[in-house]
Amino acid sequence: MTLKKAVVTGGGQGMGRAIALLLAEQEITVVLVGQTASKVEQVAEEIKAKGGNAEAYPLDVTNDAGVATFAEWLGDEPVDILVNNAGDWLVEPFESTSNEQLDHILDVNLRAPYVLSRSVLRNLRKSENASIINIGSIVTVESHPGVSAYTAAKVGLRALTNALAAELRPDHIRVVMLSPGPANTPMRWDASPDIDPKMLVEPETIAQVLWTIVSLPPGITIRDVVVLENMNLVMGD
Repeated sequence: MTLKKAVVTGGGQGMGRAIALLLAEQEITVVLVGQTASKVEQVAEEIKAKGGNAEAYPLDVTNDAGVATFAEWLGDEPVDILVNNAGDWLVEPFESTSNEQLDHILDVNLRAPYVLSRSVLRNLRKSENASIINIGSIVTVESHPGVSAYTAAKVGLRALTNALAAELRPDHIRVVMLSPGPANTPMRWDASPDIDPKMLVEPETIAQVLWTIVSLPPGITIRDVVVLENMNLVMGD
């Protein structure tokens, strides 16, 4: 069954870029959504230079009006894959995390995937093998100090993923959380400049795992996937 169109948020760099490139290699038209126009446009041009199809759509995924406009732009065309990859990271002790910081982390990592998934749902329902992939984090299965806001957001995203998987099952839409360990991305290096590169999962590996999920036969799904730095793949409840 042919997959034809994907929407990838945070598509201008890191995991989003790697996911978009791999999907384009599978002859899927990729809509690259990202806050920085120059970044998503650059990745779109990179895909086109390799013979693929891509469209850049600059968008702050926390802007409700902007998301509504994006949904109108998509129209009634089927979307086979939605990747909620856009996110932000905060390293801050619990006691000194401001309300503004908490609101931002919850908005971009939890509320935005909720609103965007709802906005694109009519398009996903037109696909014969639709997937919503929410990019999570290793913090959903192991706790770390200094990232309480981020952890709360990603654990909330995991709960949302499970709820949508149940609610959208009659529509034959698989909803899966893909949670990488520390990844070799700009966001990781900004947060942890001294991290050992050997501890990092490459974005291309994450993209390959995502492709394995979205290319499953219709009606087949996976609950949670955690990709660890030793390249072991753990699947389970």
